[in-house]
Amino acid sequence: MPLTTADLDLVLDLQASHAQRSVEVLIDSPIDRLRRAGGAGCCVVPFPLRRATDLNYGASSTMNLLVGAPVREKAGGTPARVRLLRGATLLLLVVLTLAAGCARSPEARKARHLERGERYAKAEKYRDAIIEYRNVLRIESVNAQAIRGLGLAHFALGEMGQAFRFLLRAQELEPDNLEVRLKLASIYLMGGKPDEARAQAEAVLERQPKNLEALVLTAGAATTPEGVQAAIARLEAARADFGSQARLHLALGTLHLKRRDVAAAERAFQEAVAREPKSVEAHLALANFLVGKRDAAGAEREFKTAAELAPVGSPARVRLADFYLLLGRPEEAKKTLGEITLKAPDFLPAWRRLAEIAFAEKKWDEAVTALDVVLKKSPSDLDGHLLRGRVHLAKRETTEAIQAFQKVLKAEPRLAPVRHQLALAHLQAGSLQQAKTELKEAVTLAPNFADAVLLLADLNIKSGAAQPAIEDLERFLARQPNAAPALVLLGSAHLARREPARATEVYRRLVTLAPKDPRAVYLLGVGLLAQGKRAEARKEFEAALALAPGFVDPLTQLVGLSFAEKQPDQALERARRQAALLPKSGTHQFLVGEAHRARRESKLAEAAYLRAIELEPRLPGPYLQLGSLHAASGQFDQALARVAEALKVNPKNMGALMLAGVIHEQRGDIPKAREHYEKVLAENPRFAPAANNLAWILSEHGGDRDKALTLAQTAKELAPDDPQVSDTLGWIFYRRGLHQRALALLKDSAAKLPGNPEVQYHLGMASAAAGDKEAARQALTLAVAGRSEFRGKEEARKALAELK
Repeated sequence: MPLTTADLDLVLDLQASHAQRSVEVLIDSPIDRLRRAGGAGCCVVPFPLRRATDLNYGASSTMNLLVGAPVREKAGGTPARVRLLRGATLLLLVVLTLAAGCARSPEARKARHLERGERYAKAEKYRDAIIEYRNVLRIESVNAQAIRGLGLAHFALGEMGQAFRFLLRAQELEPDNLEVRLKLASIYLMGGKPDEARAQAEAVLERQPKNLEALVLTAGAATTPEGVQAAIARLEAARADFGSQARLHLALGTLHLKRRDVAAAERAFQEAVAREPKSVEAHLALANFLVGKRDAAGAEREFKTAAELAPVGSPARVRLADFYLLLGRPEEAKKTLGEITLKAPDFLPAWRRLAEIAFAEKKWDEAVTALDVVLKKSPSDLDGHLLRGRVHLAKRETTEAIQAFQKVLKAEPRLAPVRHQLALAHLQAGSLQQAKTELKEAVTLAPNFADAVLLLADLNIKSGAAQPAIEDLERFLARQPNAAPALVLLGSAHLARREPARATEVYRRLVTLAPKDPRAVYLLGVGLLAQGKRAEARKEFEAALALAPGFVDPLTQLVGLSFAEKQPDQALERARRQAALLPKSGTHQFLVGEAHRARRESKLAEAAYLRAIELEPRLPGPYLQLGSLHAASGQFDQALARVAEALKVNPKNMGALMLAGVIHEQRGDIPKAREHYEKVLAENPRFAPAANNLAWILSEHGGDRDKALTLAQTAKELAPDDPQVSDTLGWIFYRRGLHQRALALLKDSAAKLPGNPEVQYHLGMASAAAGDKEAARQALTLAVAGRSEFRGKEEARKALAELK
């Protein structure tokens, strides 16, 4: 018979200050175990021994061997009493050695940890129970009791991801354990898998037809009208047995909601509360129902009641915090969660929710602090590692983000959302191929996971692999035909393959799906324009502007069409007319400036650019075009004088500091330009124009190229549609040998800035490096054709000559 946990604790926790008392116990208990294991010949020796005559010797050979038979004292020999005490000492050493050895045997340690785990679980100390069960699995990796205990403990803590993993394994080992099946059914139901939930619950009902929890779960898993009606009938039949229990009425309420019978549902939820006024579950269900009715006051009352009835460290308290978040009262939510973490610091869902709120508010340090608590108490918490990875990703700590996501995937390799996050981290690191690999795996695991499907398609299109993107998108649209983002990308893929008619067909589907969406109408115009149908395209661009007067893209196309048709007056008038409708829009003023510049009206263009900066200081384009104007006219000193006047009034004027940097850069004073950009970023690290220009300087004029990449990525994040920003980041990727990443960005930039020779030069070089010689020739020809000088023009000529 194995030693009990109490015996082992006494052996392993022996303290010197209690040696005598402990020895007395040890001499009794372990030897008694040995006797029962080895036969009746082994007897118990009490301790301490007093006199030799206190012992009842008898004829036991075992006792004779241990302590020696009594003999008379001989002259000059060792007294029998002394020899007896020595024998007792020897016995003690033997017993202690045997006890300690047994106590440290794997079986004994396993039994001790199991007993402790069960004790902690019974006392609802689930975090401690998890530690003990994990200790068991270190000794015996396939222990059904420990695996089941881990699943149930994680379930009780609301850690469903980890609970699911252990409960699945527990079911394999103990297929007849009904508690495991019920918990699995609950998780399946929460995870949106009603068929699997129903199968588990029905398996329980086969054994226990009146199991209320199983009946409730089958009700929750009912999805068809017939299934709902059958579940209602089943519960009504059980009313005689369970009518006094709230759970039956809660299940009926849920089923009535599925039937759209709101009145019957409300009656059922109210009856559940009336039957069990102290039921946390009943008050939560009624609260959720009242949220659906938009009765915020009633819902808050029920959520508060549930929270008061529940233990401090309970999901009900977190639900109250979630309700406050739903109402847009984050401070009350944080206060509620803070009280939980103060009074029940081991309840990790509260810490996790605090971390999630901090993440949403971009308070990275607060998120990390909360996650540190989670991961210290539960180092294997997958949700904690996932959120920590997302924090690292947001902070551009790419290596750490990748490590966090990989840690989650090592434990749960089939989590498609985590593979998607890992792909984003690889993209941030510039590893396009690794990102695509993770996305392909995510799509294989979850074919309907839109984020992964769309990102993979977008990357394929931008890297020149439009056909795989088309195939993936068509499969996705076969399952989800009304997925507008997928239609947008499918049209882009056909355009990339020079199939404008197919793109137009896709965009018509999009307009049918969303006729009032200005972007859908605009894209239809893009498809028509690609087919050469200018008049029809113009009509769609005007329609898009009518739907959204502030939408710049169709206006840009209309102005461009007018210039292409050699109607500069019409182009300027159209830009002015739209800008007049939106007098506070810097983007529209910038477009007016572009029209003036195309008409060679430098002064008017300059005025429009300055007005754009005044209205929207964060726009990169106006600064760059002003710098270009000043470079063309050579009026650097006058421009700097105007900037100096503005800085006298306000030394931290972001627009003036930024413009000063641009002017210094254009006149070739790179150190001065860098100084001004750094001043801007010291005031506002997320000022896109300064981040973009400083990234360019660091990349092209010597500096920290890693910092250049980080700055360019920040600029892209802040100004994702700006072609100058795309050009900077794309060229930095090209310099780092990431040609496919570069090509995607430079194509986007060149499409928006077709007349910019430097952008065409960058596109040509990236196309050549990617092996597309025809595209490289086209872009480089455009780059060197004009009279404009730019950095790299001579290199463009040489590259073009080599291609020819």
